[in-house]
Amino acid sequence: MSTSATIRTTRIMEASSSGDLAAVLSILDDAAAAASDDDNDVDNDVDEDANDSPGGDAAASEIKALAAAHDDVGIDDDGVDRPRPRRPASPPLTTEAPAPSLLGTRRHLLASAQDESTGLSPLMVASRAGHVDVCRALLDAGAPWNALDRTGKCAGDHAVEGERWDVVDLLVEVGTRSELILGASIRLERAIEGEGRTNDAVDASSSSSGGGGGGGGRANASTSTAATPVSHEPSTKPSYLNHSNVRYDAACTLLLDDDDDAVMMEWERPIMEAHATVLTHGGRRGMRVLNVGFGLGIIDSALHMHEPGLHVIIEAHPTVYAKMIADGWDKKTNVRICYGRWQDEMPKLIAEGAKFDGVFYDTYGEHFTDLEDFHDAMAHVLNVPDGVYSFFNGLAPDNLFFHGVACNCIKAQLSHLGLDAEFAQCEISSNAADADETWKGVRRRYWHGRSAYYLPVITWKKDDA
Repeated sequence: MSTSATIRTTRIMEASSSGDLAAVLSILDDAAAAASDDDNDVDNDVDEDANDSPGGDAAASEIKALAAAHDDVGIDDDGVDRPRPRRPASPPLTTEAPAPSLLGTRRHLLASAQDESTGLSPLMVASRAGHVDVCRALLDAGAPWNALDRTGKCAGDHAVEGERWDVVDLLVEVGTRSELILGASIRLERAIEGEGRTNDAVDASSSSSGGGGGGGGRANASTSTAATPVSHEPSTKPSYLNHSNVRYDAACTLLLDDDDDAVMMEWERPIMEAHATVLTHGGRRGMRVLNVGFGLGIIDSALHMHEPGLHVIIEAHPTVYAKMIADGWDKKTNVRICYGRWQDEMPKLIAEGAKFDGVFYDTYGEHFTDLEDFHDAMAHVLNVPDGVYSFFNGLAPDNLFFHGVACNCIKAQLSHLGLDAEFAQCEISSNAADADETWKGVRRRYWHGRSAYYLPVITWKKDDA
């Protein structure tokens, strides 16, 4: 890193830690001014002039140095097995960038800089100290709300540990807004590429899975490659329905896919039993219930114990469906199996006018936009006004702050459909969920060291009148 970049980084870290808002703004402005001076006479359309001038070289060199300090800090090689959270894309860091972009780029990189040894950023130290105005200024300058230090903590974690609740509120607000915008952009991109839910040309064999347990945010990996660490692989598996080696263990306590990633596991049973109680309105008999994703059949067994009046199960994977038939689920009282993707089966139920007192979603390998799409369909079959909807809440399972932001995004999305979302805290056995023996033979965990599970309870908004 160049001397000037190092000095600026040190100064902004110190100012952020002490809460000196004026100094933080001054340092950011100085960085922008330096970028402007370096490229004062560069025309937007003549990139080579910036490269040929000493000032242009200096500006680009410092930006690259700041970028290196930013990108080199992370937890890629610390041995921690966790998925990398989505991060906002940085501006192009090339000497060919038009000169005016250097101003914003340098501010962004300075606000995003991280200490090489600790991974701490200005936003993290300001968050821990509770300097909400400094945090807001850094975020406005482009500091990523979800960057991680070398211990795997983000700014929100530091704010929570310091009990800086005004900062926590700010970061949750920023994180939620960022994720909702990201989700909207991904949905738009999928629609443009012809992958939207209304595109009838999508081949079911290559689309997102609708069956098996494990959706709602389980962090399962795609096929591993030598170049990509397991912990950084995408969490979606569009080809899951084509996996021929999906298999149950002898005791039927584990369901694995082709990559030895867990589709569903026995330790989830207490969670599923709690879901079943909520979905049957406290264990009432005669309820009409719908479950999407059979997996090990844990949730369906729990629901069936409450003697539902109608029990519909949507399952898409042929191996799982065959297991259901072998176990006699097609002959159980009041059970109806819909074999196919929920994307195909839900419209049929809607056309029939089917209504349910409880709806549960627990698919495997789907994208978070698929969950949003399901919500649109679910709203058509959930009984008004007393229906209850829930899903397996494996959203961002390895970081409690990210988990909170994800839950807040769900609340916002469901609110637009006229639904209220609450998250009931349930204690789960840490021994069952975290024991090495539990995860033996599983390539990657989808639950990390938490004894609290936040069970979604989604109901229709009540008329205040």
